[in-house]
Amino acid sequence: MLHASPLDTSPSRPGAAAAAAPDLVKIRNLRAWSLIGVHPHERLHRQELRLDVWLETDHRAAAASDNIADALDYSAVAKAFREHAGKSTHELIETLGEELAQIALEQFGATAVRLSVEKPGAVPGTDTVGIEIERRRAESAGHSTA
Repeated sequence: MLHASPLDTSPSRPGAAAAAAPDLVKIRNLRAWSLIGVHPHERLHRQELRLDVWLETDHRAAAASDNIADALDYSAVAKAFREHAGKSTHELIETLGEELAQIALEQFGATAVRLSVEKPGAVPGTDTVGIEIERRRAESAGHSTA
């Protein structure tokens, strides 16, 4: 699970060996702008979205080669997410979140992705509102929950 602490190596059942924590690539507080929302005033101008992304991958090949070609390129992920959000005209951040998760899994080969999409200032009296999803590559076609 992506949200489990990498420090938590306790076995899930008595007598089971502890599984190694997955390698993660993190992108925190990525800003993107999108025409998104259900209310008429939200359809007039692009709104700022804030994304937090955790991508599960295996760093061993990249660490051994010290070559970006063997790594999950977080700059490329950030660019792809910004471009996709910029072209999006969805009403719901849930829809955009699913599409971004698919990009991470299919285009960048992440084993799993955990993604939060937030709309700052969307609801008066709050800092932000948003969604958080987690998807694994095997689930990507069926949009199952983790």
